[in-house]
Amino acid sequence: MGSWLGPLQNAGRVLLDFAYPPHCVVCQAEIKAVAILCDTCWLAIEKAKSEHEDPALDDLLFKSHIFKENIILGCFSGILQEAIYALKFHNQPRLGHALGRRMALWRAKDLASIDYLLPVPLHPARLRERGYNQSLEIASGLAVALGVPVCNGLLHRCKNTRQQALLSAEERGDNLRGAFYQVGQLPVGARIGLVDDVLTTGATLQACAQALQTDHLSSIVLARVKGAN
Repeated sequence: MGSWLGPLQNAGRVLLDFAYPPHCVVCQAEIKAVAILCDTCWLAIEKAKSEHEDPALDDLLFKSHIFKENIILGCFSGILQEAIYALKFHNQPRLGHALGRRMALWRAKDLASIDYLLPVPLHPARLRERGYNQSLEIASGLAVALGVPVCNGLLHRCKNTRQQALLSAEERGDNLRGAFYQVGQLPVGARIGLVDDVLTTGATLQACAQALQTDHLSSIVLARVKGAN
């Protein structure tokens, strides 16, 4: 009987897809069941990637010299912005994994030196509320494509901070002071990629970096808010 179970399940999925075809989570166009974004939206994100050549990125995050590299997929606008909103607020963790895999493909040269991926952690209360950590989903997609491990338990968030988006640049730094601490150790000289979804002022990444005992840290984010400082 077990030999019939697989074909029956496959047939059931085909019928469901026919009756309720899957849709792109951003534009709602019909897509294949294995996809999560349509080809048009992926092309728009790839275009945003190619347009992300901004000399103005020489700001606080870069001048701090905390990070060896700052690897960014694109600007926080258009389809990429909508995709990140869907990832964070519309219960689409699978989209984080897909975006991570695409970033690994499109930024392969920049990411080649990374030994470990470290997602920015959520506070346990925020994690229970959302059900998943979007930065971990992105890191997991990157890890699959790059063949490097994710160190999910190395950094803990001990303060349930206010939402950064509601605060000024100065308030963001105060809000995150002492919010993170490191648990355990990494091999000496390991090159760490600190993964987050959006970079605005860099306050979250800098707070994480200050808690980590390493001189080999790079930031990896999906999107940069244009003009933020």
